[in-house]
Amino acid sequence: MKPNNKQVMLLRNRQMTLLGQMNKETSTFYETFSASVRDTHIPDQKQEELLLDTAKRLVEAQNKGLEPDSIYEGDSQGYIQKIEQKYKPQTGTNQPTDHKKKASAVPSTESRDTRGISFNLMIAWSAISIVLVLMGFIGLVTLWGGQDPTPYTRISIFTLALIAVGAIVLIQVLLSFNNGPEDEGMPARKKGFQLGAMLKYLIVVVVILFLGYSLGRILPVIEFSSVTLLVIGFIGLCLIYPIFVRKRKK
Repeated sequence: MKPNNKQVMLLRNRQMTLLGQMNKETSTFYETFSASVRDTHIPDQKQEELLLDTAKRLVEAQNKGLEPDSIYEGDSQGYIQKIEQKYKPQTGTNQPTDHKKKASAVPSTESRDTRGISFNLMIAWSAISIVLVLMGFIGLVTLWGGQDPTPYTRISIFTLALIAVGAIVLIQVLLSFNNGPEDEGMPARKKGFQLGAMLKYLIVVVVILFLGYSLGRILPVIEFSSVTLLVIGFIGLCLIYPIFVRKRKK
């Protein structure tokens, strides 16, 4: 809530009126008290209201012949701290429970990163690139040995798809052992191995296998030279960082 500027000015004017009625000792105490109040989290208008109340108390104490530090039961600084607690931001272990509830309800950034589409595409891309590099390398070695490299330079689309999905399943199963929530308040059963997640990926593998056997004769087979496979594979590996890693860091 924004302070009412007119109200603040009125409060300050009334303070100045009372300040003119104070002797040197009382005004010195008031200035010290005022500096302490200004250095708190208390809202501006509440500060002015507190300072006006203090000025009234000091003038009354002065008229009765009492010492300035007799106000607020002799503990003016403690009174300031007590008022400030109502407006001071919550810190430490007393953080609002709503934050913990939101943290438990929303997956952590790491969990989202390792289960997102981008992460799974990076796994598939990397797996296919590595396979192409290996095929090209083996094909070259076979060619240098005087043999026909054809068996190592051709692969079906179905096999590539199976490699991609298999890599995703393998990585996600491995991650499922250590991606449970780390909050102490979360149930222990949610920590550790994630059977449900693994089953989802296994179902995907079964579906792809079924489609592969059903469409095995329809899906085309690609064939390149060993050098071409090596070049494509290395390019794919080099593009992992600019396409996936740098984007994820942003």
